[in-house]
Amino acid sequence: MLDPTLEAEGLGPTAFSEALTGDWAARRAEIADQLTGASVLVVGAAGTIGAATVRQLLELGPARLELIDIDENGLARFARDIRSRGLGADAAIGFSALDFAGWPGLALAEAAGPFDLVLNFAAVKHVRSEKNRFTLLHMIDVNVARQRRFARHLAAKGLAKRAFVVSTDKAADPASFMGATKLLLEAVAFAAADAPGAPVATAARFANVAYSSGSLLESYIQRFEAGQALAAPKDTRRYFIAARDAARICLLAQLACGTGRVAIPKFDPASGSMEMADTAAAFLRGRGKRAVFLDDAAEAAALAARGGEAWPVLLTPRDTAGEKEVEVFRGAGETVEPLNFAALEALVPAPVDARTLDAAVDELAALVEGRRIGDAAEIEAVMARVLPGFAHVAAEARLDDRI
Repeated sequence: MLDPTLEAEGLGPTAFSEALTGDWAARRAEIADQLTGASVLVVGAAGTIGAATVRQLLELGPARLELIDIDENGLARFARDIRSRGLGADAAIGFSALDFAGWPGLALAEAAGPFDLVLNFAAVKHVRSEKNRFTLLHMIDVNVARQRRFARHLAAKGLAKRAFVVSTDKAADPASFMGATKLLLEAVAFAAADAPGAPVATAARFANVAYSSGSLLESYIQRFEAGQALAAPKDTRRYFIAARDAARICLLAQLACGTGRVAIPKFDPASGSMEMADTAAAFLRGRGKRAVFLDDAAEAAALAARGGEAWPVLLTPRDTAGEKEVEVFRGAGETVEPLNFAALEALVPAPVDARTLDAAVDELAALVEGRRIGDAAEIEAVMARVLPGFAHVAAEARLDDRI
């Protein structure tokens, strides 16, 4: 299920998705003019959003696509999918399993460039990666240190006219290290854009992409097919968009935003969000099952083993690190500007001192590379120098310890 419609899963359509459809229809010709015959580099191309964006791109007639992803198997599956769909028959498409900011990735970008557009979806996106110092450092490496290296390479070599990075709603007043790294990602991407020859640099924050790789909703499919209980956190609301809509947000954002601007949804996420428990019930209804909500894992497993029309959904407390009750797209010190879209507006980030940012990322890079040893408290203190409002919300409970 690569891009299930929200309607089929009982999650839509929504006022936002309908407004975005109108924005896409109104500006599609302009995007086609921009990208027909263009050369585009896509980093993280095999991920849910990256793959959806590539499919949208191939409908617009680019001359050449260079697709990079560290996931060799995912990239192979994606190559087969594109060819099986008959997409991109007139485009030259390269598929390269590479670390985008390692020397081979940087060298490929230089050899294959320059590009009219670079779309960067590379990320460690799970809050669960904060579980220990080692995985946290890996997150910082991918989301911050390597992002700065890559952005600076594009600028120094004049490799792109426009460059886009995907961020997250968790970057607004971050309560997790993951959200803080994505806010730093925005900052390093925009700082690199100040250099001579740098591309126009833009970003986007949006809601959860339904059934994206590794998501809770994707786990519904896997658990149901395995005859297992579903699971959902209590008292947690989320707003969902389809992968196709996420792709369209990214392409509209890079077209319409000025440098240093972040496209965000123009709506109150609380007004259209769903309780996570309700998403599980909707999923089961679509498969002829009735959700039975339980608090005991053993009881849920026993009910799942019996099969039948009643299907267990284990409700878990919202007590793991970095969780928010609902999405927020705009944080303290951030303002918005109109974009002439029904669905999107432009966020103006809070000012960041360039020297302070560089010094902090240098320190984080030293930790990542093992030149210094530091714990989570020190990492938080370094980040807080650039992000004054950042305070990591720690918790003893871990997602890895739950079904």
